[in-house]
Amino acid sequence: MLSVVNFAEMFWTRAELRAELTGAALKARVAGQLNWNGDVPAFVVTRPPLGRTGRGSSRERVDFATNLALVLAPVCNLKPDDVAAQLLPYLSWPGRQFVAQGFLNFVMDDQQLLSTVARALEEERHYGAGAALKGTRINVEFVSAEPTRPLSLTGGRHAAVGEALCRVLELQGADVTREFYLNDVASSTKMRVMGESVAAHYLEAFGREVEWPEDALRDDFVRGVARRVIETEGNVYLLLPEEERIAAFTHQARESAVESQKKTLANFGVRFDVWTSEDVLRREGRVAVAIERLKERGHAYEKSRATWLRTTAFGDSADRPLVRANGDYTYLAADVAYHALKFARGFDVLIDLWTAQHAPYVARTRAALEATGYNPNQLQVLLCQGARLLHDGAPLHIGRGGGTYTLDEALESIDSDTLRFLLVERNVEERLDIEKETATHDDESNPAYAARLAPSRLATLIRELEAAPAASAEDGFTPEERELARLVALWPDEALTAAQGRAPQRVASFVSEFANAVRALLTASRPGESYGRRNERLQLLKAAQITVSNALRVLGIEATERF
Repeated sequence: MLSVVNFAEMFWTRAELRAELTGAALKARVAGQLNWNGDVPAFVVTRPPLGRTGRGSSRERVDFATNLALVLAPVCNLKPDDVAAQLLPYLSWPGRQFVAQGFLNFVMDDQQLLSTVARALEEERHYGAGAALKGTRINVEFVSAEPTRPLSLTGGRHAAVGEALCRVLELQGADVTREFYLNDVASSTKMRVMGESVAAHYLEAFGREVEWPEDALRDDFVRGVARRVIETEGNVYLLLPEEERIAAFTHQARESAVESQKKTLANFGVRFDVWTSEDVLRREGRVAVAIERLKERGHAYEKSRATWLRTTAFGDSADRPLVRANGDYTYLAADVAYHALKFARGFDVLIDLWTAQHAPYVARTRAALEATGYNPNQLQVLLCQGARLLHDGAPLHIGRGGGTYTLDEALESIDSDTLRFLLVERNVEERLDIEKETATHDDESNPAYAARLAPSRLATLIRELEAAPAASAEDGFTPEERELARLVALWPDEALTAAQGRAPQRVASFVSEFANAVRALLTASRPGESYGRRNERLQLLKAAQITVSNALRVLGIEATERF
């Protein structure tokens, strides 16, 4: 049986280790062993990535490493190894610690590993949860696709990443609100083209001469809206003036698009707490109020019959228009009003997941918020690149209906859990290409399949071990057991780091690393083998199953024992 231990004393995250290292440096300075002016220089505590072993000359698999001695060395006028030697006596790390080429390396000992196995068994579904964000209200706005068509695969990536981000923030105690922002102003270029396109299909169906708009939409979605109008309302719109007809069709197409997107997101396992309409913001007068506030604060001015925001006073490269010469509000004006509304609702942090094409808008939006009187650092923007599905190496740009390849079409051939994992596993700053052939393989060439297989493999090992005869005890972990145990121990740190870095892809990478460790343990196991330390191994396997299941749940995937 595992002995009772004090989890707080045995378990460390890199944040806690960073605090310990900072304290050690300051203690060494007070003792006169290290001497420099000012604060402790910036340093990092890292976990060597998959396939790496330690830092410096070490080839040992280490759990954490830091460059603190390297950054202190020049300001202390000492060699890095000498700085490290002065730090070691002030560190209370319970495992092994050693220096290699100036890097301080930390390795968990067996007692630490056993203690975290016990912790996982005790906390079960809550293992990995923390309180770093407890009491913090966070609004996460994601997807926010224009209501002009069904969701694309890129929209699916935003949905998968956004939902995983919300879950990893909630795991650290945050109060998270999921929000979808609709850019649905009927006068916008894309919305008007949609309405004009529906009108053209409608008129064509009645044999009327049609003047197709530039960039007309001829996909299944727009044709479907026109067809449903004909089926339910017949020819009543033939008698309306053109502008009224276009306005009516724009509204109906908008409603159809939003309904389609909501249905797709629900099927994909993504929910939203709030849907906010730009059109409603304008009609409620919120945009006008935001502009008036900027004028009162002296940051808006008139020029060439337009209203401008003096964003250059807040670090932007140029001033930006709020109201065009024709009286129309700009996208920025509505965005200021929208973010002001979110701040008024009492959120501490706003996280926006935008497409990469919106990169130029980040600086101007921050500047606009600061001009309005808000702290721009409370807004965090993640820029997400697009996603493509490849078939035989060629991207599928066009869907069956002639429009953009949709998330619904991808889900017809790839199950939602697999697709969600594949959409999250890469850094959002990288364009994502998914090979359809790989994504549909039920083998380990498909990383999502391998990841989802891990809990089932652990269940198999547990059943075999429970049926296996006991043997005389052996000392210590096998290499495969130790790797699995260290990953169990590292899960709370990975979860915290993912939340702090707004990086849910870290969780997917962790699950893949965990799946590799499970496969290695399975390969090293022999059916019918008798086991020493049978109870400890059984507890390790159950703790591992808890850990990987909890990590998969953050990605929106429920683990199964028979996959």
